[in-house]
Amino acid sequence: MGRGDELKRLDDIFQTSDRAVISAVAGMGGLGKTQLAVQYARRNQAKFPGGVCWLNGQTDDLISQILDKVQTLLTPEQLKAKVQELLEPERIANWCWRHWLPAGQVLIVLDDVKDWAKARSLLPTDDRFRVLVTTRRQNLLPKQVTIALDVLELDEARLLLAALEEHGRVDQNQESADQLCRALGCLPLGIELVGCYLRHNRYRTLSQIIGSLQEKGMQDPALVRSDEDDLVAERGVKAAFDLTWETLEPEARQVARLLSYFALDWIAWDLVEWVMRRVEGDEYELGGLKARLENSSLVQFEQDRLGWCRLHPLVRQYLKEEEAITVREAGEAPLRLAFVQGMIAIASEMPDNPPTKVINWFERVRSHSQEVAEQYTEGLEGNDLMWSFVALARFFKGQGLYRQAEEWYAKCLSVTESRFEDDHPDVATSLNNLAGLYDSQGRISEAELLYLRSLEMCQRLFESDHPDVALTLNNLAALYKSQGRISEAEPLYVRSLEMYQRLFEGDHPNVAGSFNNLAYLYESQGRLSEAEPLHLRSLEMYQRLFEGDHPNVAGSFNNLAALYESQGRLSEAEPLYLRSLEMKQRLFEGDHPDVALSLNNLAYLYQAQGRLSEAEPLHLRSLEMRQRLFESDHPDVATSLNNLGAFYYKQGRVTEAEPRLARALAMWEKILGADHPNTAVTRQSLAIVRQAMQGVSPSQQKAPFIVRALRKIRSLIRKILRRLLGGFT
Repeated sequence: MGRGDELKRLDDIFQTSDRAVISAVAGMGGLGKTQLAVQYARRNQAKFPGGVCWLNGQTDDLISQILDKVQTLLTPEQLKAKVQELLEPERIANWCWRHWLPAGQVLIVLDDVKDWAKARSLLPTDDRFRVLVTTRRQNLLPKQVTIALDVLELDEARLLLAALEEHGRVDQNQESADQLCRALGCLPLGIELVGCYLRHNRYRTLSQIIGSLQEKGMQDPALVRSDEDDLVAERGVKAAFDLTWETLEPEARQVARLLSYFALDWIAWDLVEWVMRRVEGDEYELGGLKARLENSSLVQFEQDRLGWCRLHPLVRQYLKEEEAITVREAGEAPLRLAFVQGMIAIASEMPDNPPTKVINWFERVRSHSQEVAEQYTEGLEGNDLMWSFVALARFFKGQGLYRQAEEWYAKCLSVTESRFEDDHPDVATSLNNLAGLYDSQGRISEAELLYLRSLEMCQRLFESDHPDVALTLNNLAALYKSQGRISEAEPLYVRSLEMYQRLFEGDHPNVAGSFNNLAYLYESQGRLSEAEPLHLRSLEMYQRLFEGDHPNVAGSFNNLAALYESQGRLSEAEPLYLRSLEMKQRLFEGDHPDVALSLNNLAYLYQAQGRLSEAEPLHLRSLEMRQRLFESDHPDVATSLNNLGAFYYKQGRVTEAEPRLARALAMWEKILGADHPNTAVTRQSLAIVRQAMQGVSPSQQKAPFIVRALRKIRSLIRKILRRLLGGFT
């Protein structure tokens, strides 16, 4: 089974001291503590001329076992008289150790000790004794003399499985073998039992064993010790875990059963305590139960991750079965309810555009939120059903990981459609969410179909004003505007704003977002005098709603600055762009789409002011950040390439402009199609640059066309990059 490092360390502990030494091999049931002790005794037999004494630490008759080892020294009558003379177990044990034969160093193995305090008083203290204790308790002895066993490495587990099953199935299907080892958590006892089972059942495949384990859990015959198995271990996996379970008080068992609902990942103890308070009340504290469960080896912990724990896969399965028994007997599942509701409450706090600190915090619970989405949606409705999916999608989208975000939005839609056969608000919302993601990726035709399905469903569901109808009107309007379909977008924006104003009295984020969106539409039409008051109303409302830094406030600063820039009010635009950038940099550490946007916009302003040496590094930073954020073709990357190409062209650096514009054109054609206005403008700009590279001077080109093209590029940039603050998905 390996364990070479552990065997060497154990030998070092015993052989580097000339005094009596006690060492412990600690770990959960099934890790091979007893087998390690057997291996050590066999390999080092010559170092112990006084022999090896093996004691069963699970029984209460240690003194009887010790007496059995020395019965050759005295006749039965003499031994009985000596016991009556000494009376106390400690004195009897001490006499036995002092008279131990043969002479020389002796190894005492106290296997799977149950009552350490009682056993400790019976152990020898003479210099020639070395005592090896196997235990489930992590804190039995000091760390310097404790060897904490862990599960096998995957390669070690596979080799052990291959050696035991003997029929070549592991070598023939290594992928399934690895999957089986992972399902067993690379637990030595589990590997040994399954390996022996496979040896006796030569026609069963590894895949069949995996399926059987998933179906039957601890009751699977492969995990039960057979008398045919030539194993050191005396118990099957469940029986090994039972020994630990029986030592726990009811309060510790309750917490352990709760842990079985969490994913197979690290779990923060403070999160466990927070969930338990949903069951036991706000005053509940785990207190010493954390150390109790850790020291019992039922949960795993690491010194460099204090405050966190995790479960071995087979321990988790064992605890799930214990929880199922408890639920069946009680007729209710308060721990499941507390876990699911707790994870949903956390998921519901995930904003649409999460800053880095929110992403980092959610990473602590991501796998457990995923567990709810994948395992515990039965019986959930409305927002409770969708929040886990939506939070996971927002988590990935906030990092620019669009493929993963799409996966979770699509799963949410699939779950709601299968749950509700007819029109339902949850289905409409799921359609809207997935459409919004497609829209942000430039997958316009896919987004439009989903938006229309969502709007039509909402209108069938709600006869009068409703936030879902207003939201879908807003999002569909934004999509049309991005396609240049202004005449279709404006009435939808107006309808959305008016509906929000009827629905929400006073300040509200959706009303502020609708002001912003309608202002931007007017701005794109050149209706600047109508746009400015709407931008101001949006900014002022956001500032009243959100104290301090907030993405929507930063976005409003950006949008008002862009309006001033388009009016030539550059000195008023610059401080707003700077405030927007600085706020975003405080909100989002490292790369983020909003930071890249502000870098781009500030670069464009400096370019308009003739501050070219300041503009270029900002353009480059924006492009590089977007390329890191978006793995494949993306509108933001295409726009940055377009901007940088236009910037180089205006300086006469046509050889640097051409490859940027060529890449932007290829990207636009792939994202939006050959006939889209954005694609057409970039195509025209590239043609101008290539003419210049062939020696056609600007004076020989159609100057009005060049001017129009450059203006279109600038307008394009602002249309693509301006963040919409009303598309709440």
